[in-house]
Amino acid sequence: MATNSFLTLTESIMEEILSWNPSYATHLGVHKYDHLLPDPSPESYEHQVKRLGEFIEMMQGVSECTMAPDEILDRDLAVHLFELRLHELLALKHHERMSLVADEICSSLFYLFAREHLRIEDRMERIASRLEKVPRFAQDSMRCLVSPYRLWNEVSLQTGAAFPSFLRVIEGMAFEKLGDCDLTKRLTAASAKAEKALEEYDRWLKEQVMPKAVDRYSVSQGAFDRYMELKQLGVTADQALEIGQESIKVINRMKADLARKIVPSGDAHEAMEKVKADHPTEFEGVLKAYRDSIRTAREFVIEHEIATMPIGEKLVVIETPGFMRHTTPFAAQIEPGKFTTDKTGLFLVTPDDSNPALLKEHSYLGIANTSAHEGYPGHHLQGICGNENPSYVRVLSGATDFGEGWALYCEDMMLSLGYNDTPEGRLAQLIDLKFRVVRVVAEVKLSRGEMTVDDVADMLVRECCMEERAAHSEAVCYAYSPTYYMSYYLGKLKLMQLKDDVEKAMGREFSLRFFHDTMLYAGCLPIDYMRRVLAIKLREDYGIDLGPASEPLFEYSMRRIRAGLV
Repeated sequence: MATNSFLTLTESIMEEILSWNPSYATHLGVHKYDHLLPDPSPESYEHQVKRLGEFIEMMQGVSECTMAPDEILDRDLAVHLFELRLHELLALKHHERMSLVADEICSSLFYLFAREHLRIEDRMERIASRLEKVPRFAQDSMRCLVSPYRLWNEVSLQTGAAFPSFLRVIEGMAFEKLGDCDLTKRLTAASAKAEKALEEYDRWLKEQVMPKAVDRYSVSQGAFDRYMELKQLGVTADQALEIGQESIKVINRMKADLARKIVPSGDAHEAMEKVKADHPTEFEGVLKAYRDSIRTAREFVIEHEIATMPIGEKLVVIETPGFMRHTTPFAAQIEPGKFTTDKTGLFLVTPDDSNPALLKEHSYLGIANTSAHEGYPGHHLQGICGNENPSYVRVLSGATDFGEGWALYCEDMMLSLGYNDTPEGRLAQLIDLKFRVVRVVAEVKLSRGEMTVDDVADMLVRECCMEERAAHSEAVCYAYSPTYYMSYYLGKLKLMQLKDDVEKAMGREFSLRFFHDTMLYAGCLPIDYMRRVLAIKLREDYGIDLGPASEPLFEYSMRRIRAGLV
């Protein structure tokens, strides 16, 4: 249990950080900043750097004498999070290299538009207020973009191009629900001014910024390697590359073995095409298939006592909003805000009417695997459970190694318990796993200049049989979010090692539900901190010492991979 002084300190720090990012505050369900957009000026980023350094000093100055074990963990986690953010601001410098205007505006509106726990009048009033601030926000943002990277700003222009259609959807809902009234008139006027301001901003971006933008990948190898270290991914870039390359070889052998059970020819490509060919014939069928599959996955989790289901949770399947589709090629999940009573997650599925071939990326078996990853027991359950942890520090933690590693771990874990455990189901899971492994190789080689985005897209088509346009969208995402996509597979490996160590320590007392619940209800922490969470729980409840990892992650991973365990 946290002491009052530590709670007060961490709450005050969290409040200040949320004031820098009103959109994230809205996402969490903190509504005091719903009328605002962030300050995008260089001075604002300089202020954040200064304050983050001061936060680190505050945390390091807290004495352990009166602190409980979970408070010590939170203190150390806070220092980790602030150091990570400082690296992003000082070394990666996304705000100097990429226009964040369109993405920030759309995200700030989306959370107010999509979540229904506030009255429609309140949501539209706050959307109007944010739209009214767009002209000033766009103008102030121009001073930051001093080292533009072409690809990142092309992504921003795509988001800006989708902005008007998103505004029409918002306006349409407002008039449907509220009619022609003062608020809808205000909203329409604010929309028009915001649309014009972003149009002018994007014209400036095209005409004055893009001609001087660089094509070279915008994260240096040194900054990338340090980012991996700060994110506690457990291996070096060289080791990650070796893990990825060796895993691809093993997965190819496993696919060949499964192919012989699926098609008479035994050809792996033919077997994959057979699995992918079994898909809905139109997008409405895709949405229905996801809804049915998510319901099945949820029932499986309950029946097999995989995790404790929070009361009142649910997951709603909707189309991905237009402004997000170019960065969400297939599907994604958004959990409800932590500081609301809402327990409804949103599962986004991306349509592409101009590209019917993309439907094969939504095969029925692929949908089942994605439902485990995004829904149950994957991201949705992860987010709902994590929201129940009372820690203020953990509000700020969205560790990718646990966040994405957990969802990928769930795919394999569910299958091992009998969920879609057929040759075709295993092949579908391997298809999805392989492109997560390819991501590891792609991210390392992108950071070293050994591959371009087009090279990565070609590799996805070649290695994963991915449709060309979808492969290019995927490749852009890897360049857009350095280290994020490699965290899927590396995080899964870290979780497997942690599970093995906990199972060995507990012996007959081990259960999957205990292991899963302890992590899920702790929040989205880096896996190194999850080990500490489990160590505290084992010591307090069982008198068992967990200890450090049994061996370095690289050695553990290579031993598993060479044994055919990916």
